Amino acid sequence: MTEGIGAVSAVVVSFNSAEVLPGCLASIPEAVPLVVVDNASGDGSADFAARLAPRARVLRPERNLGFGRAANLGFAEVTTPFGILLNADVRCRLGMFEALLEAAQRYPDAGMLAPCSWTPDGALQFGRPGLFELRGGAAPAMPSGDCCASYVGGSAMFFRMDAFRAVGGFDDDLFLYFEDDDLCFRLRQAGYSLVHVQGAALDHAAGRSSAPSPRLEWWKHWHMAWSALHVERKHRGGARATAHGLGLAVELAARLAFRPFHPSRDKWSARLAGTLAFLRGVRAVDRPPERAA
Repeated sequence: MTEGIGAVSAVVVSFNSAEVLPGCLASIPEAVPLVVVDNASGDGSADFAARLAPRARVLRPERNLGFGRAANLGFAEVTTPFGILLNADVRCRLGMFEALLEAAQRYPDAGMLAPCSWTPDGALQFGRPGLFELRGGAAPAMPSGDCCASYVGGSAMFFRMDAFRAVGGFDDDLFLYFEDDDLCFRLRQAGYSLVHVQGAALDHAAGRSSAPSPRLEWWKHWHMAWSALHVERKHRGGARATAHGLGLAVELAARLAFRPFHPSRDKWSARLAGTLAFLRGVRAVDRPPERAA
């Protein structure tokens, strides 16, 4: 390895992440430059970050920018050749940064690399199909070594910064969800490979980046519906996205009408609202920040 871990900067986006942020920040080696972007948390996350990681540059936007916009703000501060975006609910294992840098040198065409992400029950998060790939097929085989894939990342995305900037970073129109799918798609279109690195690992307490609440869950599903249609329009065309959205709206309205006591009713309601907002031309980033996840 010709470069030390100071060649990579870490960016962490927090939103009401006080419960998990200390573990995340403590797992990032001191030699790694660190930027924390706090999305107007109400639980003191920004103060936690400043106190627990004094070396960190803590950015405090006045409002919740959404995940991708906040990440772009953090990466604008990065001057190292590599950068990694970490969810607040991950803990980096020993040697992860070194392994990712070594892999980046082995695979110079890789624009993005990702470590093995392990859930609390010992499962490897690998092989989720990309947004436009066939769902419902056989699950992909777990890798026995490094491998290229059409989608990598999610909880941790390690970028060659030249590649990240060449494709324009994250889509500022996405508030939450599918930022990684969209970026993976654009990196591949630009000729970069995406590499899953077997020798690098972290632990991911999936879904715990923000303190849970019924309102937060509702807005997460709202954005999941809106963002999926936005990315489809962007890469597959407006007519296809509109037709898909209309079909989803009819399906979700029927579920709500004929299954009024189903436990997934709130999820369906949120996704219907997000779908209808997309069809009306509402921009997700224009939702009131205090109401959005």
